[in-house]
Amino acid sequence: MRRTKRTRAATRLAVATVATLLAGGLLAGCGGTASSSDDGPGRVLRKDDDSTLFERADGIRVELRYRPGRGLTERHRRDGDWSAERFVHRTRTKPCRGITVRAQGELIAAIADFAPSCRDGDPPTENLAVVGGGHDLTDWAAKATQGSDGWEKIEFGDRRVEFEESWTSGSSTLTWTSGKGFGSKRTRYESIRAAFIGTWKAEDGSHQLVFAQAGEEQPLLTISTLSGAPCTVEVPVRQVGDTSVETRGEPRVTHGSKQRFCPSKPFETAYELQEDDGSLTLVDFTSSPRKHLMSYKRAR
Repeated sequence: MRRTKRTRAATRLAVATVATLLAGGLLAGCGGTASSSDDGPGRVLRKDDDSTLFERADGIRVELRYRPGRGLTERHRRDGDWSAERFVHRTRTKPCRGITVRAQGELIAAIADFAPSCRDGDPPTENLAVVGGGHDLTDWAAKATQGSDGWEKIEFGDRRVEFEESWTSGSSTLTWTSGKGFGSKRTRYESIRAAFIGTWKAEDGSHQLVFAQAGEEQPLLTISTLSGAPCTVEVPVRQVGDTSVETRGEPRVTHGSKQRFCPSKPFETAYELQEDDGSLTLVDFTSSPRKHLMSYKRAR
């Protein structure tokens, strides 16, 4: 998903900072659920790269707009003139494209993203979750997080809103709760098979592998040389299919310097479990047929 920078407004607006951020309990959500697959109770009246105009079920309208180099603003109206535009989130980082808005009862939730070159194809560096509410939409809260491609989904529950993102090997959730505000971002990673966990020694005695995972944390592979030049590397892994594990992410050298197999080549190799004899094999899956690179036996 990509949301990016907003165009400048044609007229100058008097902008006030949000007087009330939701550290706790000013908004009360309704029960039931809605997701970003539809508008929920309300409708999008206009949406472009720079702003979204949304009408809540009770008729109140809200416009969320990127202000490049300044942040994200909101203004609203029920009858008559628009309220003064005010910042929900301040940042000098350039905006991405589009603002997602959903509603449930008096609660309105929104997703916006920022990055230095987001509109040129780079992923977001600031993932913004926004919740607004109250009869006249006077109460707003926002929280920016990092480390993902942006929130994909909004779920409304009993007096809470959840922002969700998922990928092949895990998911992240950020929850806003009435009376408490935003909590911490929670990330869960898919488990690798227990058959991989533990220490494996290379058949030539040159190095060893240690696969480990604690609870929902990201599974980690530590590779250490047993002979020759010293090398210890830590790298995240994910399971692919029933019998393969691949490295993902940037290896971190904790001792010495990189050596052959320390680490293995990312996006080209996989560790495959051999069900017949319980051994482990490092293969190059970019060659045809697959090329055998090293075999491992579980350490005793």
